[in-house]
Amino acid sequence: MSNKNINNDEYKRDEKKKQPSSSPPPSRKPPQMAIFVWLLIFLSLGVLFVYNHNKKDLTEWEQTKFEKELAAGNILTANLSPENDKVYYVDGKFKPSSPGEAALQAENGDYYYRTKIIYTEKIDEMLRSHPEIMRKIENKDPWLKNLVVMILPIIILVGLLYFLFSRQIKMAGKGALQFGKSKARMILPSDKKITFNDVAGADEAKEETKEIIDFLKDPLKFKLIGGRIPKGALLMGPPGTGKTLLAKAIAGEAEVPFFSISGSDFVEMFVGVGASRVRDMFEQARKHAPCIIFIDEIDAVGRSRFSGIGGGHDEREQTLNALLVEMDGLETQEGVIIIAATNRPDVLDPALLRPGRFDRQIVLDLPDIKGRRQILDVHSKNVKVDPDVNFDVIARGTPGFSGADLANLINEAALLAARRDKKAAGMSEMEEARDKVRWGRERKSRKITDDERKITAYHESGHTLVSLNCPKGIPIHKVTIIPRGIAYLGATMHLPDEDRYTQRRSELVDQIAIYMGGRAAEEIIFGDITSGAASDIEQATKIARIMVCSFGMSTKMGTMQYGSRDEHIYLGRDIVRSEGYSEETAREIDLEIKKLVDEAMKRAMHILTENKAKLELLANKLLEVETMDGVEVRKLLGFEEKKPVEPRAEIKPVPDKPAEIKTV
Repeated sequence: MSNKNINNDEYKRDEKKKQPSSSPPPSRKPPQMAIFVWLLIFLSLGVLFVYNHNKKDLTEWEQTKFEKELAAGNILTANLSPENDKVYYVDGKFKPSSPGEAALQAENGDYYYRTKIIYTEKIDEMLRSHPEIMRKIENKDPWLKNLVVMILPIIILVGLLYFLFSRQIKMAGKGALQFGKSKARMILPSDKKITFNDVAGADEAKEETKEIIDFLKDPLKFKLIGGRIPKGALLMGPPGTGKTLLAKAIAGEAEVPFFSISGSDFVEMFVGVGASRVRDMFEQARKHAPCIIFIDEIDAVGRSRFSGIGGGHDEREQTLNALLVEMDGLETQEGVIIIAATNRPDVLDPALLRPGRFDRQIVLDLPDIKGRRQILDVHSKNVKVDPDVNFDVIARGTPGFSGADLANLINEAALLAARRDKKAAGMSEMEEARDKVRWGRERKSRKITDDERKITAYHESGHTLVSLNCPKGIPIHKVTIIPRGIAYLGATMHLPDEDRYTQRRSELVDQIAIYMGGRAAEEIIFGDITSGAASDIEQATKIARIMVCSFGMSTKMGTMQYGSRDEHIYLGRDIVRSEGYSEETAREIDLEIKKLVDEAMKRAMHILTENKAKLELLANKLLEVETMDGVEVRKLLGFEEKKPVEPRAEIKPVPDKPAEIKTV
């Protein structure tokens, strides 16, 4: 026992050494070259500004012109700059002696000239006779000025080009080198945010993932027995059931680094990038082992390779091959566990699902009534809820809701309470939010004629009355002639009393009859039919087709499975597919489907004909109040109020008996 504790302590110390420090990364200093370029640009701009600011409108003269103007007394100032002993540069102010020169007047009213002369004795005598105009400038080097003026624009241009393109070139080079790097985000053990306490309605899934976490925390306990932890776990389930949330909870519970990435992050427009990123991700993971890699929406890269579409160099296929090799190849090692999530396990490659890669497949299904109750408790923690709210009633009335739907329900109820200026969300807000999430929001602003309102009232009354006369039908929840959603002028809402996992033939037959009740009511009352029953006919036909082709509920067709012609085709795998039955059999299937729908229509017509007075009573009441719940409908028509069904008993697993140890 003492040796085991020592080994555990040593293992934990080693793991702490492997884990990277959580200190913030050092701040990046700006490059020195960029600062130098900026200073050079500003200095050059300043020199140009000063030069242009001091620049005058100069008139270029020849030496003879200068001598003539000097003799005439038109030279006001003369600045002499020696180039050598005999040659001088002269510039200064002058007084114009002709109209053409006067037209060149500068903005400040002065006139400037510039010339290059050979300094003769004649010029020297003329300048000395006017000492007030001459100023000799020593140590002035004109060629340096000209050189600066010539080179400075070139320097500025080169600096601008360097500044504009050097960063792009550097970033392009960096991007080319980093393009194949993994985009996985590493969550350190100190970044705990979500735990298993935040995940409700998935007890079995949490139990299976707890084994993985226990192995990461104390692998020696499993190794001493000889057990091998699964290399990968695949989270499967419908959208909104909490697959990603469970992965976040695993990251919060496991005291190991957690790499998170989406399946779409592997695939890019360049060939080979996805495979490179897979290799880089596993290389980084091995450096931080033991650790967990979570790949969300793995079907983006894990689709079956046997599609027959594309060649062997398909980018997604290369990425999948790299993933398969890294998960169970020659260079793999223990300590890296892969967890992936998908809601399309049917399209995944079989090589991904074999033991040794994804050894364990964890299903997160839609929560039952107990799970929905727990989920409502979790999401209502941060929302002010009225004490009178009974979440057991809400959980019983939300069959088929996922965890995301229930979270949306709580949020919609809170928003509705705030819109009504309430301090807390009450039961009425919860009920309305549930109806909004399931059936859509009421559209009271839609303008409907009185004739259409009357047709809608009788149509929905037909559904309701047939449902009340079908013993196996789903109970009525609410009837309304207020438009909801996109295309519904009215709605008859049904909610089951409990979660159902199987359906009897009698229940499906009653369900088809309920769908046909709206069309039957239109024929009986108006002697005409409308397009409002299109959705009802579609749903009734779909149920009848499933009964004949999948459930074996047709006496004539027998208990056989017939492929449906309108099911989704997985491109490539089923692009060339035979139906599995002849055209004659297809005709018999169509006749059986039509028979089921026709019988349901006759049954609905019979029920409504015998209860025509109740049909008119309910329709007139709907025209008056627009919306009625199930209790009000039953009371109006004289039906007994249906008692709520007690929830089914929870199936508890039988505890395993400890093995008896016999001594010899």
